[in-house]
Amino acid sequence: MDPSRSWLLTLGPIGLIGLCYVATAPASSSDWNWSVPDRPALPPRISAIPESYTEGIGDRSRDYPIDWPKVDAFPFLVTGNISQSQLTAVVKDVIQPTARALSIHYFDQPPAEPIVIVLLADHDTYRQMVSDWGHHRQAEYAGLYSRDDRRIVLNLATGEGTLAHELTHALAHADFPEMPEWFDEGLASLHEESQFSTDGLRLIGLPNWRDHQLAEAYTADSVPSVASLVQQPFGRNTHLAIRYALARNVCLYLQHQRLLGEFYRKSRAHISEDPTGGWTLLEITGCPDVETFDRRLKAWFDQRTATTKVQPSRPL
Repeated sequence: MDPSRSWLLTLGPIGLIGLCYVATAPASSSDWNWSVPDRPALPPRISAIPESYTEGIGDRSRDYPIDWPKVDAFPFLVTGNISQSQLTAVVKDVIQPTARALSIHYFDQPPAEPIVIVLLADHDTYRQMVSDWGHHRQAEYAGLYSRDDRRIVLNLATGEGTLAHELTHALAHADFPEMPEWFDEGLASLHEESQFSTDGLRLIGLPNWRDHQLAEAYTADSVPSVASLVQQPFGRNTHLAIRYALARNVCLYLQHQRLLGEFYRKSRAHISEDPTGGWTLLEITGCPDVETFDRRLKAWFDQRTATTKVQPSRPL
């Protein structure tokens, strides 16, 4: 990876919903060269680690081979079948700056209990571990986040980009447990391909291969309305790839309008009276109705993709 370029976070298509399974194309050994630009040091968000964290980490360490290295990186326990130096480098250069940027821009409440991140260097160990933990159908994917277990599992043989997506889920679930599913998936998908702002305080989502899927769906007049997106169960619907692409582009649109962070906080504040986030979306964008939002979104998407090269879809 060329260190002079901005650090990009990329990953492949999302699979089944629920544990946020992610598929990517195989990566070369050069993908182990994680790096981020130098940034000014920031004080920690929380000055002391609660005692319950230490107790929880001790209990959960027994779930993994005793000879695996471990790093306590509040609020994460990171382990895996890689060397201690590699594990430490991933924590320092990828996990901590990504989690910091996400927390600064969106999340106010840290996880109440530690989140375990398991980094696996090869396909065979990944398949074995996720199967042992009951995720048999997901053994061919590159990563998953289990909300019930508070555990992220990553197949590093496919690259590092899965981390931003799964970290978004893990931190959002701690800060906003009632987050509408479409927004949860849209925000996580936004960070599939992203870069740090120059000060390192934000992750900025970039166009990616999902634009190709959405462009084809717009041509075929098969894009669901945003009303359908926010009201219907996200992961139990047909044309799931299109719904992912649409949810991601709603977040891209809000980011472009400098409204994404505000939408997150307003949606969280008004979740009781607006459980889908639909009314908040209209209010924050100044749209009188969802049809107006649909038209504005499509016009913005058409204009954006007319001036940028749309990446083809990545196969599962």
